Amino acid sequence: GGKKRARADGFRIRAAYADSNDDDDDGDQDDDDKRGGGKKRARAGAGDAKGDAKGDQEAVPSSGASEKKRRGPKDGKLILKRMLEHGLVTPGENALSTVHNKKETLADLKEDGTVVWRKDGEEKPLEFNTVTEFRLAVVRLVNPERKNDNGWDWVRFGDVKLNDLKKQLPPEEVPEKPVKVPREKKVAKATGPSTPKKRKKKDADDVAFKAAGVRVDAVIPREKRASRNATKVNVFDNEGERQGDLQMVPCEQYRGSRQQPFKVTTTAAVELVIDFHSHLCKDEIIGFLGGSFDAETKTLRVTRALPARQLKQDHAGVEVELDPESVPDIVETLTANDERIVGWYHSHPVFATHPSVRDIENQVNYQMMFDDGGSSMSAPFVGAIVGPYDMRNETASSDVRWFHAVTRGDYDAEPYELKVDKAGCVDVPGHVVSELKVLADRFRSSEKSDANDNALAPIDTNVTPVALTEHWRDGATRLQKLEQSITSRLPAAWDENARGAYVGGVVKYLRKSWKL
Repeated sequence: GGKKRARADGFRIRAAYADSNDDDDDGDQDDDDKRGGGKKRARAGAGDAKGDAKGDQEAVPSSGASEKKRRGPKDGKLILKRMLEHGLVTPGENALSTVHNKKETLADLKEDGTVVWRKDGEEKPLEFNTVTEFRLAVVRLVNPERKNDNGWDWVRFGDVKLNDLKKQLPPEEVPEKPVKVPREKKVAKATGPSTPKKRKKKDADDVAFKAAGVRVDAVIPREKRASRNATKVNVFDNEGERQGDLQMVPCEQYRGSRQQPFKVTTTAAVELVIDFHSHLCKDEIIGFLGGSFDAETKTLRVTRALPARQLKQDHAGVEVELDPESVPDIVETLTANDERIVGWYHSHPVFATHPSVRDIENQVNYQMMFDDGGSSMSAPFVGAIVGPYDMRNETASSDVRWFHAVTRGDYDAEPYELKVDKAGCVDVPGHVVSELKVLADRFRSSEKSDANDNALAPIDTNVTPVALTEHWRDGATRLQKLEQSITSRLPAAWDENARGAYVGGVVKYLRKSWKL
């Protein structure tokens, strides 16, 4: 199976797709030997086995002593594409094979390095970015608890292991890194929004809200304050102001003597709409939350989610900008139902739901915009972030984080997570199904639509639809993940048949609209 890579103390191993089990699958090894797989891999002690990294990942030291970068599924696909370019493998049906429990499973190989498995009993084939994902899905048919596997050693092209073919690749040319020139430190100054783009966006939002009858207060510029909360996560690799804006800040928690200042309740309809909305788009999406505030009981009731349109962005996967022209219709809908805007929501498509520095800035601006003079009768304004395709989600149900911004003393505003209770609803209003169908038609691909179809909404050309038939994780497609997630949003009082009928109807319409 190849030489064992050396390991050093202090190495951290990226867990995804790496084989960290102490024991290999004896059945697989026997099959491998019978097919001419060569010598069995030597086994190390229990302590070493836990630190062994294979497949698409490499060991990375916890300190800065090594310059090796972490490797993930994208690296595995790039390697397979290089093997295709150099003629070590060729695309075609049943080009790849793997054996588990003496059963051979075949898969197609596309020209772009995608692995396609036509699984028995599945209407649509499953697509994988790497051979390790394919191998793991096959193993989980027998052992659903299996956490990781190594596709390069157990997937073959013809009669040859992919790992042996991979060793024949010529060295990859590494471009020289440009020398970084230190930049001058910027001096903080008293301003409103920090860039011309942000000032232009705020002016456009103010005009839109004023036109819709929403009072907009002038926000007094204030000096830059010290930051109390250290940022923990960065979602953008480039340097400069964008990097700082997109750093995520973990929310503070209300506990002990510091209690949440108001109660928040929501409904199944609200969670259903924002969850469905977020699953359809590779970009970040945005919308508003409607409801009412009871000043006597200090209870904010969020009863409506209204999707908004966004402007086209260069980095739409990590930032979103509201289309001001969509605001008047939202305000009109809420006013007709004696409700008002009480919050906003947006998505983090594939990363954690902690708010970014920019999210916190937007939240502060919204709170000032909708503040009725700071009186005790003033309704709070909340934010919600939904993460549909974050691989760290414990279940298929999307993570949703509610928060608001709090400013104390001479510090910048900090995000505080809000506890949200279900309103105890036993039904979903009839208009929700229509809203979900409108979203389905808005986000469908223009390549698959017909000019004369009976769509409920025109295609939104400012967004990028999600490839719902592609693999998400654990052998499930993104469409199957969506179905499981929105099912979890339905009222607890519904039985399994009612849930299945409701979600089945929504998914059926989505399949038809998207021509899946």
